[in-house]
Amino acid sequence: MSSFTSDAKGKKSCGKRLAKAMFSHVGLFILVSIYTVAGAYIFISIEKPAEEMRYQKKRNVAMDINDATKYIISHMWYHNSLNHTKAEYHTLIMKNLAVFHEFVVTKSGDSSINYDGNVNQWDWDWTLSKSLLFTVTSIAAIGYGHISPKTFQGRVFTIFYNVIGIPLLLVFLANIGDFLANSCRYIYSRLCCRWCRIRRRINEQKKGKTVEKRSLWKDDIGFETFMPTNSVDVPIVVNLCIITVYLMLGGVLFSWWEKWGLLESVYFTFITLTTIGFGDYVPGNSFLDLSDGLTAAMKMLVTVLFCLFGMALLSMCINLMQEQLVAKSRWLAKEIGLIEEDVDPMEKYKYKKSKRGTVPETNQDRDGNKRLSLMTTHEGESTTTRTGNFSNIQEELEDL
Repeated sequence: MSSFTSDAKGKKSCGKRLAKAMFSHVGLFILVSIYTVAGAYIFISIEKPAEEMRYQKKRNVAMDINDATKYIISHMWYHNSLNHTKAEYHTLIMKNLAVFHEFVVTKSGDSSINYDGNVNQWDWDWTLSKSLLFTVTSIAAIGYGHISPKTFQGRVFTIFYNVIGIPLLLVFLANIGDFLANSCRYIYSRLCCRWCRIRRRINEQKKGKTVEKRSLWKDDIGFETFMPTNSVDVPIVVNLCIITVYLMLGGVLFSWWEKWGLLESVYFTFITLTTIGFGDYVPGNSFLDLSDGLTAAMKMLVTVLFCLFGMALLSMCINLMQEQLVAKSRWLAKEIGLIEEDVDPMEKYKYKKSKRGTVPETNQDRDGNKRLSLMTTHEGESTTTRTGNFSNIQEELEDL
C-alpha cells in the first residue's frame, strides 16, 4: 500500500513539473513553435492536392488559349490570300477577334487558376514558408489574406485550429508581456530611479551622519526605503519612446529586406503589431522566398520572432500605461466636473481649520477613547464627573 501511495505521489509530482515546464516562458515558446509548424504541415497535406489540380487546370486553359491563338492567326492568314474587299476583310477580322475574346474570357475567368498567359509558371501557395506565415498570422488574429484554404476540409480544420491556437498564443503573449513589464520596471527602478533615491536619502539624512554607500544591485527589490520597485510606474513617455524605437527598428529592417520605403516599412510594422493586418503589404523577400537556402530561412525565423516579440512588447507597454491612463482620466473627469469626488465627511472634519475651544481636546488624564465635553475643565478636575455637550460637534458635521 505504501509503495502504491509513493508511486502515486511520484506521478503527481512529475505531472506538476511537466505542467510547470510547459507553461514557463521557454515551454510556451516551444509549444507555440511546435503548434505553428505542425499546423503548417497539416495545411500543406490538406490543400496541396487541390492546388495541384488547379495548376493542372490552369495548364490546360493556357494550352487551349495558345491553340486558339494559333488557329486565329492561321485563319487570318488564309483569308488574307483570298480575294476579299477591305470592308469584307475588316468584318471578318472583327468577327473572329470577338469570338477569340469571348473564348479567352470564358476560359480564364476562373479566379482560382490565376491565369497569367504562361503554361508552366505557377506561384505555389502552400509551400512551407507561406503555410507557416498563414498559421502564425491566423492564431495572432492578423490575417494578411495572402492565402486561404479552398477546400472544405481545410476550412473546417482552420476553425478548430484557431479555436485552440488563438488562446494558446494569447497566454504566451501575456506571459511574455508580464515578464517584459517586470523587467522594464526593474531596469527603470534600478537605473532611472536610483538617483532620486540617493538624493532623497541625502536630504532626509540627520546631521552628522553619512549616507550609507550601497551597491546598485544590493537593495531589496520591492522593499526599498524610498520609491519601492513594486510601486514605481514607468512613465507614459518612456513607454511611447519604446514603441517608437521598435517601430523604427522594424522600418529599417523591412526597408532593407523588402526594398520598401521607410514609411511603408513602419506602416507595415505598425499594422502587423496591432493585429490589424490589411494585407496590402506582406513580407515577401524576407519570408516567402526560400530559394537562397539558409539565409532566407534565417530571415523567415527573424521575421516571425520580430512580430511575436513586438506584439508582446506592445502588450507590455499597454499594461504599464493602463493604470496611469485610468488615474489621469479620473483626475481629468473630476476637474471638469463629470464625476464627483467621494470624500469621507470625517476626513473633511479632520483637516478643517477650527477656532480654539470648538474642537474637543483630550486632557492629560484621559485615554482619548471617548468624546470630551467642549466645556472647559478646571485644572485637576476629572472629566468623568461632567456631562458631555456635543452640540457644537453635531452642528459642524451638519454643515459638512
